[in-house]
Amino acid sequence: MNARTKGVRIAGAFTPLWALFGLVGAISVAPCKAGETRYRLEASSFAALPGFAADRHGEALRAFLKSCAAPAHRAAATSILRPGALKNACVVAASEESATNPRAFFEQNFQPFRIVAENTPEAFFTGYYQPEIAGSLVQSAEFPTPVYAPPPDLTALPEGKRVGALAELTAARRGPDGGLTPYPDRAAIEDGALDHVPSVRKLVYLRDKADLFLTQVQGSARVRLNDGRILHLSFAARNGQPYTAIARVLVQRGVAPPAEMTMRRLVNWLRRNGLERGQAGDDLLRLNRSFVFFDASIDKDAARQPAGGSGVGLSPLRSIAIDAHIWPYGLPFYIDARLPWRSVELEPFQRLTIAQDTGSAIVGAARADIFFGLGDEAGSRAGELRHHGQFFLLLPKD
Repeated sequence: MNARTKGVRIAGAFTPLWALFGLVGAISVAPCKAGETRYRLEASSFAALPGFAADRHGEALRAFLKSCAAPAHRAAATSILRPGALKNACVVAASEESATNPRAFFEQNFQPFRIVAENTPEAFFTGYYQPEIAGSLVQSAEFPTPVYAPPPDLTALPEGKRVGALAELTAARRGPDGGLTPYPDRAAIEDGALDHVPSVRKLVYLRDKADLFLTQVQGSARVRLNDGRILHLSFAARNGQPYTAIARVLVQRGVAPPAEMTMRRLVNWLRRNGLERGQAGDDLLRLNRSFVFFDASIDKDAARQPAGGSGVGLSPLRSIAIDAHIWPYGLPFYIDARLPWRSVELEPFQRLTIAQDTGSAIVGAARADIFFGLGDEAGSRAGELRHHGQFFLLLPKD
């Protein structure tokens, strides 16, 4: 995500659904709570999923198998899964029978549930992609903006520690005495708060803060260096501060109606209004206190799709970014919505997708960011998505 690549905050605990309701087939409507975001799971069936029979289930199975090869991820909501349930599904997925009949694999091994958030009957979908931007391994007047690796004093904040000054945060700064304090926000980092942190690493330098913002929102980027090599940036961590959608701020200010506030328009506005300290573009960026840190590697395969937060390679239109504080990576989800996913025209998007990424803007159970792929064409389609629809979780039966 985007990541996009993307602060997420979780303050509460989840109801252990398996303990309350027993077998998956016995669950009808299960109330849940993720921090202050309440939702419920309504039992459904594959026959009730619009367009499911016509989907290309083999594509979804191949994406699912990528996640099976990745280390297990424990989200705050892992209690909705029986221990080993997803691993057991992976064993079946790798069989010749599943490869021959991938539709039957999903139907026989998963139970669909519609995700319904308390404040809205429909889920919200956006799109993201991996941009290619220019950069340099050496700071210069042309490339002044650093991209940081996770600082050594940054630590994830367990739920039990999110009290007092840390109540709204998902990460914190650990001092030499082991004490936890809020990590510097975007404004403080841009003003040099990390300059004296021992061993802090600057991975690459970008043209301006707009390119850094784009990279942080998408959660990854391909950086073309001046020697022609490609440096791949992938999401590693965030500072734990709350995320503010600055596009929404511009909409509220009357700069553009929601339907016209695309990523391209937002980035252009930032540059037109200035990114130096005290200029309007920089002031807007500082309203978003969340700041993303990255891992970097030289990409030997220029056509390779990026890895998501789960560590596996993303599949265009099959991989989604979810709130990883709620859903474990590797779970399948089904999307039923009318989206401008192939052109500017709305048409049905009815697809199995796999949770393989996350992002600071992806907050809540009924929320997903659809990965569109690499480059400008993917970006033009991804940037048009801000639509609602139905979102189904597929839970393993065993």
